[in-house]
Amino acid sequence: MTVFTAKLDYALRALLDLTLQPPGRPAQSREIAARQEIPESYLNQVLVLLRRSGLVRSVRGASGGYVLGREPGQVSVADVHRALQGDTWSDNPPAGCSGAGVAWTVRNLQVRLSEAIRSEMSAVSLADLTVEVQRLDESQSLMLGL
Repeated sequence: MTVFTAKLDYALRALLDLTLQPPGRPAQSREIAARQEIPESYLNQVLVLLRRSGLVRSVRGASGGYVLGREPGQVSVADVHRALQGDTWSDNPPAGCSGAGVAWTVRNLQVRLSEAIRSEMSAVSLADLTVEVQRLDESQSLMLGL
């Protein structure tokens, strides 16, 4: 199972872009796409899924666009994953797995790894990632003497 897909990558980049906007200022999808180097047509598909889940809201009008639907600290990476993929985590053993031996051991490893990934995704919020972005931007500015 691939957890970190291009769709999740683009969704997180778009959401982080929105967190870095002045509060209440909508960003148009073409602006986000340009800043984050995401194909606009693909980004629009991702934004539809994020809007359906309430992670973003669309604002109509000439100066419309997208804004966050919830506070950054209230949105985990797991929430974003669920919005895009649904609840794809399954801990059920595959058919024919008897519960003993090699097959069970490998399946048990898969379940433990999935749980670790799910736990990490649940623990990291957009606010946490925004802090990391800002820290990196500050470091780069200091290195460049800006």
